[in-house]
Amino acid sequence: MAGNYERILRGARLGDIPRLGRRVLGMRYLTENDFLPNVSNPEQVRIAGLAERARGVGPAPILVLGVMPRSGTNFLRDLLAMHPDVHADPQGVHEFPLLHAARGAKALRDEYISYFPENAEITGSWDALAMLSGAWMREFQITAGDQHILLKCPHVQNLSLAPFVFPDARIILCLRDGRDVLDSTQKSFSRRSLTRKTFAQLAWEWRLATEAVLAFSPGGKLEHPNVMVMRYEDVVAEPEVNCRRLLDHAGLDPAHYDFDALAALPVRGSSRSTAPEGERWKPEQKSEDFQPVRRWESWSAQNKARFGRIAGDMLEAASYAR
Repeated sequence: MAGNYERILRGARLGDIPRLGRRVLGMRYLTENDFLPNVSNPEQVRIAGLAERARGVGPAPILVLGVMPRSGTNFLRDLLAMHPDVHADPQGVHEFPLLHAARGAKALRDEYISYFPENAEITGSWDALAMLSGAWMREFQITAGDQHILLKCPHVQNLSLAPFVFPDARIILCLRDGRDVLDSTQKSFSRRSLTRKTFAQLAWEWRLATEAVLAFSPGGKLEHPNVMVMRYEDVVAEPEVNCRRLLDHAGLDPAHYDFDALAALPVRGSSRSTAPEGERWKPEQKSEDFQPVRRWESWSAQNKARFGRIAGDMLEAASYAR
């Protein structure tokens, strides 16, 4: 409990104090700008160029981002990691929250400028983030050799930066029914934690994150050829069909993939796991009655209505039944 609280405080800056206060008090604390900060066309070109030069050459990295924690990023990561041309978790990096921490990189730039303000004329807001991303990817590639790097993070904050901070990456956005996300979240994390989010905070986070993800869907305002949206439920329902879609987007040859092993893919981090906390994130064989979809149907009518009031229209936009 204390560790989570210290982690949040450690990453906080003076300007974050009001936001942290709202979070602790159970109030809404996230906005659309947290997920889709405006990135002008000149900025897009600038940061993509910086990231590309720092990155150098190599196979296209694969980046899986979840709409929020408990959305299925482990599942998609494990599915893609079975391909022999993929190197997952390079250098032991099991989560890669660089994009999630983008505001910190911007704060670094602001502090850098404060020592010599004239540098503001030649230093963009996201320059440090772009160069850090490219250099980090270069280091990961040394470990991966000629394989594709595979990284994941269960967050989509600062998502509008993703295609430019990771200009050569094949980005997969994992969407999941927000009611199942909330159900899994509340069953997975301790009720005694000071950092635990309320039902309403989680519902608002899902709403804003889903709106950001859908902006990259076909016909969306931020549609990009390197970014695809994949619904967790679709992969569960038709694993081989949608696995082939993922492989195609990532530039991986399906002829080298063991589709027979797909059905036996173990589960990691299930909210229904009976394993001790330290063991729950290790692979477990699926039980015969394992069903991760529509668990929210056991909710009370009150909770269904609460979620509907906050995010019901976004459920419909993402093609989930209200």
